[in-house]
Amino acid sequence: MALITCCSFGPGCDFFQELESDPQPAATETGGDEAGASTGDTDGGPCEVLNDDRCLDQDRVASCGPADGVLSEVDCPAACGGLLNFSCIATATGQHACWCVEPGTYKVLTCPELESCLGECDLSESLACADQCFARTDADTIRIFGALVHCAEAACEDSCRQTPQTCQACVDAARGEGEGGCSLPRAVCDGDRNPDEPWG
Repeated sequence: MALITCCSFGPGCDFFQELESDPQPAATETGGDEAGASTGDTDGGPCEVLNDDRCLDQDRVASCGPADGVLSEVDCPAACGGLLNFSCIATATGQHACWCVEPGTYKVLTCPELESCLGECDLSESLACADQCFARTDADTIRIFGALVHCAEAACEDSCRQTPQTCQACVDAARGEGEGGCSLPRAVCDGDRNPDEPWG
Protein backbone atom coordinates (compact mmCIF):
# COMPACT_ATOMS: atom_id res chain seq x y z
CA MET A 1 0.00 0.00 0.00
CA ALA A 2 1.15 3.52 -0.65
CA LEU A 3 0.17 6.97 0.51
CA ILE A 4 0.64 9.66 -2.12
CA THR A 5 0.64 12.88 -0.15
CA CYS A 6 0.03 16.50 -0.77
CA CYS A 7 -0.13 19.37 1.68
CA SER A 8 -2.04 20.91 4.56
CA PHE A 9 -5.73 20.99 5.25
CA GLY A 10 -6.08 21.36 8.99
CA PRO A 11 -6.92 18.77 11.61
CA GLY A 12 -7.69 15.39 10.16
CA CYS A 13 -10.19 12.92 11.44
CA ASP A 14 -9.58 10.11 13.90
CA PHE A 15 -10.33 7.37 11.36
CA PHE A 16 -7.18 8.35 9.47
CA GLN A 17 -5.40 10.37 12.14
CA GLU A 18 -2.20 8.37 12.28
CA LEU A 19 -1.45 8.09 8.56
CA GLU A 20 2.07 9.43 8.22
CA SER A 21 3.66 10.37 4.94
CA ASP A 22 6.24 12.51 3.20
CA PRO A 23 5.29 16.11 2.33
CA GLN A 24 5.96 15.45 -1.36
CA PRO A 25 3.75 13.60 -3.88
CA ALA A 26 5.65 10.31 -3.62
CA ALA A 27 4.66 6.82 -2.57
CA THR A 28 5.97 6.20 0.95
CA GLU A 29 5.32 2.49 1.13
CA THR A 30 6.37 1.49 -2.36
CA GLY A 31 9.31 3.84 -2.63
CA GLY A 32 8.23 4.71 -6.16
CA ASP A 33 8.82 8.12 -7.71
CA GLU A 34 5.39 9.55 -8.43
CA ALA A 35 6.42 13.14 -9.10
CA GLY A 36 5.12 12.86 -12.65
CA ALA A 37 1.58 12.57 -11.30
CA SER A 38 1.46 16.32 -10.75
CA THR A 39 -0.08 18.24 -13.60
CA GLY A 40 1.69 21.46 -12.66
CA ASP A 41 0.57 24.91 -11.62
CA THR A 42 -3.20 25.19 -12.01
CA ASP A 43 -3.64 28.94 -11.61
CA GLY A 44 -0.27 30.50 -12.39
CA GLY A 45 -0.04 32.28 -9.03
CA PRO A 46 0.96 31.66 -5.44
CA CYS A 47 -1.27 29.51 -3.30
CA GLU A 48 -2.00 29.13 0.40
CA VAL A 49 -1.55 25.71 1.93
CA LEU A 50 -4.44 26.15 4.35
CA ASN A 51 -6.95 27.41 1.82
CA ASP A 52 -5.96 25.92 -1.53
CA ASP A 53 -4.85 22.37 -0.67
CA ARG A 54 -7.82 20.01 -0.83
CA CYS A 55 -9.36 16.87 -2.28
CA LEU A 56 -11.06 18.00 -5.47
CA ASP A 57 -12.91 14.68 -5.64
CA GLN A 58 -12.27 11.03 -4.78
CA ASP A 59 -9.49 10.86 -7.39
CA ARG A 60 -7.86 14.30 -7.49
CA VAL A 61 -5.84 16.37 -5.03
CA ALA A 62 -5.06 20.07 -5.35
CA SER A 63 -1.67 20.40 -3.71
CA CYS A 64 -0.15 23.68 -2.57
CA GLY A 65 3.60 23.13 -2.32
CA PRO A 66 4.79 24.34 1.11
CA ALA A 67 8.27 25.07 -0.24
CA ASP A 68 7.49 26.87 -3.50
CA GLY A 69 3.85 27.95 -3.01
CA VAL A 70 2.86 26.48 -6.36
CA LEU A 71 -0.58 24.94 -6.74
CA SER A 72 -0.56 21.66 -8.65
CA GLU A 73 -3.04 18.86 -9.21
CA VAL A 74 -2.34 15.18 -8.55
CA ASP A 75 -4.34 12.51 -10.36
CA CYS A 76 -4.62 9.73 -7.79
CA PRO A 77 -5.21 6.77 -10.15
CA ALA A 78 -2.16 7.79 -12.17
CA ALA A 79 -0.09 8.36 -9.05
CA CYS A 80 -1.06 4.97 -7.65
CA GLY A 81 0.46 3.21 -10.64
CA GLY A 82 -0.29 -0.49 -10.36
CA LEU A 83 -2.24 -0.03 -7.13
CA LEU A 84 -5.86 1.08 -6.70
CA ASN A 85 -6.78 4.54 -5.44
CA PHE A 86 -9.05 4.05 -2.43
CA SER A 87 -9.78 7.74 -2.02
CA CYS A 88 -8.30 11.16 -1.55
CA ILE A 89 -8.20 11.69 2.22
CA ALA A 90 -7.29 14.30 4.82
CA THR A 91 -4.87 13.22 7.53
CA ALA A 92 -4.26 14.61 10.99
CA THR A 93 -0.79 15.70 9.91
CA GLY A 94 -2.57 18.40 7.93
CA GLN A 95 -1.92 16.78 4.59
CA HIS A 96 -4.14 15.52 1.82
CA ALA A 97 -3.24 12.19 0.27
CA CYS A 98 -4.19 9.63 -2.32
CA TRP A 99 -4.47 6.32 -0.46
CA CYS A 100 -3.25 3.62 -2.83
CA VAL A 101 -4.10 0.04 -1.91
CA GLU A 102 -3.89 -3.48 -3.29
CA PRO A 103 -7.29 -5.22 -3.58
CA GLY A 104 -7.67 -8.90 -2.89
CA THR A 105 -8.32 -11.59 -5.43
CA TYR A 106 -11.68 -12.46 -3.89
CA LYS A 107 -14.39 -10.42 -2.23
CA VAL A 108 -14.70 -11.60 1.36
CA LEU A 109 -15.63 -8.31 3.01
CA THR A 110 -18.63 -6.24 1.98
CA CYS A 111 -18.45 -2.44 2.22
CA PRO A 112 -19.82 -2.28 5.80
CA GLU A 113 -17.46 -5.10 6.78
CA LEU A 114 -14.51 -3.27 5.23
CA GLU A 115 -15.52 -0.17 7.17
CA SER A 116 -15.64 -2.18 10.38
CA CYS A 117 -12.33 -3.90 9.64
CA LEU A 118 -10.53 -0.60 9.04
CA GLY A 119 -12.12 0.88 12.15
CA GLU A 120 -10.48 -1.83 14.25
CA CYS A 121 -6.98 -1.04 12.93
CA ASP A 122 -4.52 0.91 15.04
CA LEU A 123 -3.05 3.06 12.29
CA SER A 124 -0.62 4.62 14.77
CA GLU A 125 1.38 1.40 14.62
CA SER A 126 1.45 0.77 10.87
CA LEU A 127 -0.72 0.40 7.80
CA ALA A 128 -0.31 -3.39 7.84
CA CYS A 129 -3.72 -3.96 9.46
CA ALA A 130 -5.42 -1.76 6.84
CA ASP A 131 -3.52 -3.63 4.11
CA GLN A 132 -5.02 -6.87 5.38
CA CYS A 133 -8.53 -5.39 5.32
CA PHE A 134 -8.18 -4.17 1.75
CA ALA A 135 -6.70 -7.53 0.70
CA ARG A 136 -9.91 -9.25 1.84
CA THR A 137 -12.16 -7.48 -0.66
CA ASP A 138 -12.28 -6.42 -4.31
CA ALA A 139 -11.67 -3.16 -6.14
CA ASP A 140 -15.37 -2.32 -6.50
CA THR A 141 -16.00 -2.59 -2.76
CA ILE A 142 -12.91 -0.54 -1.96
CA ARG A 143 -14.04 2.20 -4.31
CA ILE A 144 -17.59 2.17 -2.87
CA PHE A 145 -16.28 2.76 0.63
CA GLY A 146 -13.77 5.30 -0.66
CA ALA A 147 -16.63 7.31 -2.17
CA LEU A 148 -18.35 7.38 1.22
CA VAL A 149 -15.16 8.45 2.99
CA HIS A 150 -14.58 11.24 0.48
CA CYS A 151 -18.19 12.43 0.73
CA ALA A 152 -17.99 12.62 4.52
CA GLU A 153 -14.75 14.57 4.52
CA ALA A 154 -15.94 16.92 1.76
CA ALA A 155 -19.24 17.57 3.55
CA CYS A 156 -17.38 18.58 6.70
CA GLU A 157 -14.46 20.44 5.12
CA ASP A 158 -15.65 23.94 5.96
CA SER A 159 -16.82 23.10 9.48
CA CYS A 160 -13.55 21.27 10.19
CA ARG A 161 -11.60 24.38 9.25
CA GLN A 162 -13.82 26.72 11.25
CA THR A 163 -14.36 24.54 14.34
CA PRO A 164 -11.74 21.76 14.49
CA GLN A 165 -13.13 20.48 17.79
CA THR A 166 -16.35 19.37 16.08
CA CYS A 167 -14.66 17.91 12.99
CA GLN A 168 -14.75 14.28 14.05
CA ALA A 169 -18.41 14.41 15.09
CA CYS A 170 -19.32 15.91 11.72
CA VAL A 171 -17.40 13.26 9.75
CA ASP A 172 -18.82 10.47 11.89
CA ALA A 173 -22.38 11.69 11.26
CA ALA A 174 -21.79 12.07 7.52
CA ARG A 175 -20.12 8.69 7.13
CA GLY A 176 -22.22 6.77 9.62
CA GLU A 177 -25.64 8.36 9.15
CA GLY A 178 -25.37 9.82 5.67
CA GLU A 179 -25.72 13.41 6.86
CA GLY A 180 -24.44 16.35 4.82
CA GLY A 181 -25.55 14.93 1.49
CA CYS A 182 -23.91 11.53 2.00
CA SER A 183 -27.10 9.44 2.20
CA LEU A 184 -26.61 7.95 -1.27
CA PRO A 185 -23.02 6.70 -0.79
CA ARG A 186 -24.03 5.47 2.67
CA ALA A 187 -26.95 3.53 1.17
CA VAL A 188 -24.77 2.11 -1.61
CA CYS A 189 -22.23 0.91 0.96
CA ASP A 190 -24.94 -0.58 3.19
CA GLY A 191 -26.45 -2.35 0.19
CA ASP A 192 -23.19 -4.01 -0.82
CA ARG A 193 -23.36 -7.83 -0.69
CA ASN A 194 -21.10 -10.78 -1.35
CA PRO A 195 -21.96 -12.70 -4.55
CA ASP A 196 -23.07 -15.76 -2.59
CA GLU A 197 -25.00 -13.75 0.03
CA PRO A 198 -28.81 -13.80 -0.28
CA TRP A 199 -30.56 -10.47 -0.83
CA GLY A 200 -33.44 -9.55 1.31
